[in-house]
Amino acid sequence: MNFSLARTSLIAEADLVGISGERAVCDPRGVLYFPDLRLLAVSDLHLEKGSSLARRGTLIPPYDTGATLLRLQAVIADYQPSIVISLGDSFHDGGGAQRMHASFRERLEGLISGRQWFWVAGNHDPEAPADLPGETVRELAIGSLLFRHEPSKQRVE
Repeated sequence: MNFSLARTSLIAEADLVGISGERAVCDPRGVLYFPDLRLLAVSDLHLEKGSSLARRGTLIPPYDTGATLLRLQAVIADYQPSIVISLGDSFHDGGGAQRMHASFRERLEGLISGRQWFWVAGNHDPEAPADLPGETVRELAIGSLLFRHEPSKQRVE
């Protein structure tokens, strides 16, 4: 049995929460999946954090991008979303996409291929990631949901 097909068919009503009138799975791997919209929301991937810190003299093991992409790949394989929204800080800084190793870039492009992909600008990466597919937005409304990196200053009562 294909696990990715099994995973989406095994979503029980008890696993779902309501968010602004939409049903969502709060996956413990740190993502939200909206099955009715076939939408996966991820946030704060901070790809290329290791290379960013290394440029400033702080050395950490250079495995962060590869490990993050493997986790993202597994989640996408499980849910097979048609839309992915990366809610800001996808890269640790504005130059992260340019520094990304070709093998990681290729893996990321494979994940993007065949689906709508939105990069929501974050405080670490306010501009579009260099030469990567997908659309960069400040905020995005889909159905009754509004996606942005930081909350608005308006208070909801």
